[in-house]
Amino acid sequence: MSWKVANLCAGQRFGSPVRKQIIMFLADKASDDGSGIWCSKGTILQDTELAKAPSNARSMGS
Repeated sequence: MSWKVANLCAGQRFGSPVRKQIIMFLADKASDDGSGIWCSKGTILQDTELAKAPSNARSMGS
C-alpha cells in the first residue's frame, strides 16, 4: 500500500466518481518507489464491484 501515491491522487479531480474509485484503488496497490502496481484486472473488477451492471442498465441501453 502506498499512502504517498494515495495522498497525491486524493486531492486530484478525475472527472467522475468511477474514475476516482479506480485511481484510489490502484494507488492503494502501488509501491512507494513507483516501480509498479500489483493487482490483476480481475482483482480490480471484483474489489471495486464495477463488473456488476445495475439491474436497470439493460433497459437503459435498448
